Amino acid sequence: MSLWLPFILLFLANILLKITRTGWSLAPHELGLILCMGFIGSAFPTKNVAGRLVAVLATPYYKATPENRWGDFVLDHIKPWAVPNNETGAITYLWEGLPRGQSIPWAEWLMPLFWWFTLLAALFFACFCITVILRKQWVEHERIVFPLARLPLMMLTDETPESPLPKFFNSKIFWFGFSLGLFILTWNVLPRFSHRIPMIPLGPTHSSTLTLGPDFPPLIVKFNYVVAAFGYLTNLEVLLSIWFFHLISLLQIGAINRFGLTVTSEYFGGVLLQQVGGFVALVIFGLYMARSHIKTVVQNAIRPTGDDRHELLSYRTAIVGLVISLTYSAAWLHALGVSLLGVAVQLSLLFIYFLGLAKIVAETGLVYIETPQRTQALVAGILGSTIQTPDHVGLALASNSVESHREYILPTLVHIGKIHHGFRWARFRIVLALCAAFVVGFIASVGYTLNLCYGATGAANIRHVYVFGSYGLTMFDRVVKWAATVPTFTGTDLGFISSGIIGTLLLSLLRLRFAWWPLHPVGFTVGYVYPVRVTAFTVFLTWTFKSLVLRIGGIALYRNLQPFFLGLLIGYTLGVGVSTLSDAIWFPGNGKMVHTW
Repeated sequence: MSLWLPFILLFLANILLKITRTGWSLAPHELGLILCMGFIGSAFPTKNVAGRLVAVLATPYYKATPENRWGDFVLDHIKPWAVPNNETGAITYLWEGLPRGQSIPWAEWLMPLFWWFTLLAALFFACFCITVILRKQWVEHERIVFPLARLPLMMLTDETPESPLPKFFNSKIFWFGFSLGLFILTWNVLPRFSHRIPMIPLGPTHSSTLTLGPDFPPLIVKFNYVVAAFGYLTNLEVLLSIWFFHLISLLQIGAINRFGLTVTSEYFGGVLLQQVGGFVALVIFGLYMARSHIKTVVQNAIRPTGDDRHELLSYRTAIVGLVISLTYSAAWLHALGVSLLGVAVQLSLLFIYFLGLAKIVAETGLVYIETPQRTQALVAGILGSTIQTPDHVGLALASNSVESHREYILPTLVHIGKIHHGFRWARFRIVLALCAAFVVGFIASVGYTLNLCYGATGAANIRHVYVFGSYGLTMFDRVVKWAATVPTFTGTDLGFISSGIIGTLLLSLLRLRFAWWPLHPVGFTVGYVYPVRVTAFTVFLTWTFKSLVLRIGGIALYRNLQPFFLGLLIGYTLGVGVSTLSDAIWFPGNGKMVHTW
């Protein structure tokens, strides 16, 4: 929403300029470039990279106590260049607020933030190179749908030379969807002024649950406008798989609880470990299917043929850049205190997650998605006693600054590659624009976050931003716990991981072998991650509606109804803006939750 709301406002303002000042308006390819730059910048705002990075780096020296024993196991293993020190009280002021008359101690943060920026930049460029290597395979060979790119492309390209207005503005069903989304959000502002006005309990901030039985997790019932809008453009088999495997996950967890099966607490649940195995299998199978294309890329990098002239980078630059970026990332993590074996496993898991999420988002259009487990716990379980406390400290520092599900930048970049396929920007300009967006996004978001934390109340009193709560504590408490008890995967844990690998491979082979097979493996890999838990019901409703539309009216009716969902998304987005603005004006400091998963 931090990207979509301002982009919608810009899009509407540009339509007004086309009517009143034609020479001032932006062309579709210019709006598309702005959108792609926004995709990059939206990875950083406070609850994502900036907040996680600042919170984790500010935690160890301020929150160490004799009781948590960080002084014995954590502080001695922290590199001075990686974390700001508290010698001048800079970290204390961040949590408690600056004394009157003092300025923000930017100098204390400059060196550690610079070094963390270089790691993030290396990972960003590695993902950029992977995008170039795999774009043609996913876009042209596998013909993946990319719902998150299709909908904005519909907006930007749906115009005619005869009229400054997009064609969908002439559709009554577009205005019906627009009015519905805007009306509900705007109406729900009114109960804030009078308790006599009833609220319309429809939207992601209103939910209820259905309980399947004792020991079974509840099914969360809520409607998410954004998921519905993008979900309508998603393939039916993908929608079916998401809600079907979510339901299977609920039943599986209930059965595990009923039979009393014990799963190691570090990994939260067997179903999530199963989905980790699913990620591994999904990526390996995807790379196997792309083997011929990857071979062609390598051959073109050695002996260029011009086949890469429409890519964001040349294939040679992409391969060399990937190697350099991975080498720097490995050296950086090793300097942080992680052993070379730990670095190898950590980076392998990270890029499995990068590739897995990119493929899943491209297939499903799920706006809200994350990985089933953080790599910190997985690396500890895989390596056990072969790594020591310094490794765990380094992984704790790095885990939530490079693992934010929003900071998995590869899903963003592959969608930019899809949009670039439609506009064909000049290579140098698009690369320069995206790199500039990365730099500016990081500086602006981290600068704003530090300014927010050093404000009158301090980070400890920032409401609704959970990263400043117990988030960092968990990372370093694990280090102390693992120093006493070495984490290892039990036979049950390995059984769940193996079942995830086998299940995903089986689903992939069935889908490849039988055209009628209705289930897609991506649903199996994300069936119980938190964002799917809170959006699965919306996915079910969207699948049901789309199935009926295709059965009753076929592809013609399906296309005729697309403007409704576009209007619903735009209306809802503007409704979020109206609600937020009303809170800022009439209820400053006491706003309500307007938009969530």
